[in-house]
Amino acid sequence: MLGGALGAQATESTSPAVAEVTQQGVLVKGVVKDAKGEPIIGATVTEKGTKNATVTDFDGNYSLRVANRNVTLVVSYIGFTSQEIKAGGDVTLQEDNALLNEVVVIGYGTQRKGDITSAVASVKAEDFNAGKIGDAAELVKGKIAGLTVVNSSGDPKATSSIRLRGVTTLVGSLTPLILVDGIEGDLTTVAAENIASIDVLKDASAAAIYGTRGANGVILITTKSGRRDTPAQVSYNGYASFSKWSKKQDFMDVHDVIYGKTAQDYLGYETDWVKAVTRKAGFKHNHDLNISGGSKNATYSANISYAKEEGMIRKTFNENFKMQMDYTQFMWNDVLKFNLNALVTRQKYSNDNLNTYSHENPYRQALIHNPSEPVYNEDGSYYENFNKLQYYNPVALINENFGDNRRRFSQLVGNVTVEPIHGWKTNLMISWGEGVDSYENWTSPLHQSIVRTGDNGVANKSEGTWVDKNLELTSRYDAQWDEHRFNALVGYSYLYKESDGFNAGNRDFSTTAFLWNNLGNGSWINDKDNHAWMGSYKNDSKLVGFFGRISYGYADKYNALISIRHEGSSKFGDNHKWATFPSLSLGWNIMNEEFMKDTRSWLDNLRLRVGYGVTGITPGDNYLAQNIYGYADYGDVMLMDGKWVRSLEVKQNPNPDLKWEVSNEWNFGLDYGVLNNRIHGSLDVYVKTTHDLLFSYRVPMPPNLYSETLVNVGDMRNTGIEFMIEAIPVQTKDFEWTTTLTASHNANKLLKLSNDLYETDNFQEQGWAGDPIGTPTHCMEVGKGLGDFWGLKSVGVDQDGFVLVEAKDANGNWTVMPFNTNLNVQENRQRLGSGTPKVILGWGNTFKYKDFDLSMQFTSQLGYKILNLSRAYYENNSIAYNRLKTAADLHPAINTDGTPVLDENGNQKMVKLSQSMPQGWWSDHLENGDFLKLTNITLGYTFTPKGTLANYVKKARIYANATNLFCITGYSGIDPEVSNYYMTPGIDDRDKYPVTRNYTVGLSLNF
Repeated sequence: MLGGALGAQATESTSPAVAEVTQQGVLVKGVVKDAKGEPIIGATVTEKGTKNATVTDFDGNYSLRVANRNVTLVVSYIGFTSQEIKAGGDVTLQEDNALLNEVVVIGYGTQRKGDITSAVASVKAEDFNAGKIGDAAELVKGKIAGLTVVNSSGDPKATSSIRLRGVTTLVGSLTPLILVDGIEGDLTTVAAENIASIDVLKDASAAAIYGTRGANGVILITTKSGRRDTPAQVSYNGYASFSKWSKKQDFMDVHDVIYGKTAQDYLGYETDWVKAVTRKAGFKHNHDLNISGGSKNATYSANISYAKEEGMIRKTFNENFKMQMDYTQFMWNDVLKFNLNALVTRQKYSNDNLNTYSHENPYRQALIHNPSEPVYNEDGSYYENFNKLQYYNPVALINENFGDNRRRFSQLVGNVTVEPIHGWKTNLMISWGEGVDSYENWTSPLHQSIVRTGDNGVANKSEGTWVDKNLELTSRYDAQWDEHRFNALVGYSYLYKESDGFNAGNRDFSTTAFLWNNLGNGSWINDKDNHAWMGSYKNDSKLVGFFGRISYGYADKYNALISIRHEGSSKFGDNHKWATFPSLSLGWNIMNEEFMKDTRSWLDNLRLRVGYGVTGITPGDNYLAQNIYGYADYGDVMLMDGKWVRSLEVKQNPNPDLKWEVSNEWNFGLDYGVLNNRIHGSLDVYVKTTHDLLFSYRVPMPPNLYSETLVNVGDMRNTGIEFMIEAIPVQTKDFEWTTTLTASHNANKLLKLSNDLYETDNFQEQGWAGDPIGTPTHCMEVGKGLGDFWGLKSVGVDQDGFVLVEAKDANGNWTVMPFNTNLNVQENRQRLGSGTPKVILGWGNTFKYKDFDLSMQFTSQLGYKILNLSRAYYENNSIAYNRLKTAADLHPAINTDGTPVLDENGNQKMVKLSQSMPQGWWSDHLENGDFLKLTNITLGYTFTPKGTLANYVKKARIYANATNLFCITGYSGIDPEVSNYYMTPGIDDRDKYPVTRNYTVGLSLNF
């Protein structure tokens, strides 16, 4: 068997059919062999159009009773091209290199998988995760080595946080460039049901064609389209999903208040405050209708999707409508092609003030509220206790805050392709995308913030619009002769972005009936002591690029790809607006070498890849290189005589040398396949070094007019390894099991922060634990990796219930002392582990039995710590609010020298944490975050309807799905899959919207 050769067509044996006619039909017999004449064991022989089938025995023999001599048999086996024959006989199957011939989307085109020389991963629609899907990243979660997908919130409007191959910036975004059908978008641009494939360009040699936008990798989303000479195909996909908390925090109840376990007074009521602000269950329904088809000279497709989700917390919701249409017209024997793609989306989602750090967060207030307090007073008004700091009725916070957020987006894309000679295509693409974000809010007079001021309500309104104008002209030539394959591409790209917006607000209205619809009615617009507020803005930027690429392959053995992009951005200084980003990658298919011929009986693919590329990072903000003026923070006042006083000052120093952060990356890869590719996969090792990191540096005044300047100075390195293996351990006539394992590891190191001109401390504290603890959580140091926790190290609890921490005495020597806030200073803090996982795993399994299918996707993160801020705040017995039940736990008392404190019976004394100990966080609040989670499980059944229904429905599928079904972990918090923000990873915020477990039933129909 020639595993590395291109697939050939199967050939039918010339031996006569062997048939035995009986009253029950015809018994046909034969032998199935490979090209070398060896029998194939376990090949499937099926009577076409039926479920009547058999498999070959140890000698390749088969026998099958069929209806008559004229039926067609389909003979198939993994790794071989299926063949259709008449009425039995011997069959010779030829190898099928579909794995290598699969087409993968790359930058500005496609490429045969066997010719790929870079680190590229591809997932097709049939392999996507199913069930309740919030965005495109959830479709491939756990399926692509090196791609980290995290959604640590149950909020209906939350989207996934994604990261690829480590940290490349200190001030910018780590989100990969996301292109939807070649146009810049995001994870929610199109409906998940309308996505045909997701391809990920992981290394710089693949992403360099996108220049300044490719340093964090590139995700290419391709939507479904029509096919030529295909009748209209209509499909419906819908599901309903119910959500519950995956886990609840265990706070004190009314009985704990009665028994004095909290500092709260018993007021005679019993209120479950969390229940008061939540629904019994969250619910989402999703409906998607797709139609596609084509004639000889045209293709078309249309997709309409509607989804609405109501979250577990009351009044939280997310409603989406998406419509996409695509039409292609071919003319002059395919010399000319026109394509038009239109996308319209509408979104409406809750304005709920569930910010983790807001004291008006209803969920936070529900957690900390006294369970013996009532929701309402006897007169029906809300019960409030303003004697406690930042303590408000959570039901009132939800009920008396009104408003919505809305997003409208429209995009039109046109393509004109000319192919005057075969293989040479020139394409002009023009796109225009325009969106509007609207925010409206009304806070009623019954809301705590208004009750205390006496105003008759607060209203505000804002709107932001953006326009993206994109033009790309590309010309591509493909040629193949003898054993040579050649491709060349040149192109020009122009991207203009513009955004503007306004906001306005007022207070104390004559009536509550207006809500936010009559801002001028508020009294503050004419008040001498107060004033209404308003603002507006406008930004724009340009990105221009010239690019080219050449790809060459010889004899299915050797491949090379070289690309270059010269790009200019308006965001940078006058001295560095342009930069060049080259790449080169090589591939060697060792399997097709003559010296490997003796391994071809079992080894099907062995391919080496090496690539080098340069990519850049463009900052998100505009005008960072320019001198910017603004009004002073405390200069916006109105005097008693009604005159405004506005003081102007410099807000940003100019920097004409501001330029790209540039990443240089080496990638070394190995692709392999054995046993007819029943086992195949890849291994990649990379080294990525980022230079000219942007960071703010303190500068002297004068000559500078502002105290800080943004400058390119630092260096950082990421190294990592990624592994993927896919196998089919079992395949029989009726049953097949496919399993895929992905694993990745990344190590980060900050190499430099200062140079001769700009200096800063090589060690800096990062993060913030929030009010009232108010201390750093992480540190950043040259020579170390990002993400290390930085705090006090605790060693136990003393006999007075104070946590003992390590600290330095007056002589600078380490000692052990009872915690107090005076000890929480930099010289006493230590490195306490990393919040960045060392290993990220994904394990997928698909089982198919006849018409049933079962898929399970596991995800895992290993080797990291989590800062449980809920414990830091709510296990402290000094707080005047409700607490976790664990605040009442007893701890073994020790002395400062580590020896146990004994009671009068000689046993170690057990104590509760003291009510006098101030709040803080220390190493005991750090927990191991390792977990293994069943992220997605789906059980489905596919069938062909019978009877009258068969006239309307060609195929149907029903399925049941669950996400976050279980999690094996030692972490005590709600969920160990927490924020992966690169400067302060591993923080489990105290009041975040809890993660949910979702149960879904779905239906798919093909008409």
